[in-house]
Amino acid sequence: MKKLLLAFCLFALPLLINAQIKRTIHEVIEVSDSIQTITFEFYDSLKVQSWPSNSIMLEIFVVHKENSTDSILKGLIEQGRYRLDPVKSVDRLHVKFDLRNRGILNTLTSGEIPENISVNIFVPEDFVEGQKGEWTRKKIP
Repeated sequence: MKKLLLAFCLFALPLLINAQIKRTIHEVIEVSDSIQTITFEFYDSLKVQSWPSNSIMLEIFVVHKENSTDSILKGLIEQGRYRLDPVKSVDRLHVKFDLRNRGILNTLTSGEIPENISVNIFVPEDFVEGQKGEWTRKKIP
């Protein structure tokens, strides 16, 4: 009887554990010398800081809270769910990340997958923050 109870507990344990699936995605956006203004439009948790480089680096932290697996998250990354598409003009760069338009994640068997996303942005140090979400290149005297 004890062995049967132990076996049942071992098989039931994965059902009781509700692990979070986490992944960090890095993207690099080159900033040419002609770019004078960078604007960011994000609807998730965002942190911007300077760094000594001539490119923008984004760290996108994705957490699936429940009803997900590592293979589901990996598949979503490969499909481009968390990809940014920067828009460049002659002297401006606009970076937008809006997960709201990507729809709610659902699985056929387990239901909705809640996801949390936070983004760290590293901006070249020769840009200074101006209006909210806008960074401009420092003027060289």
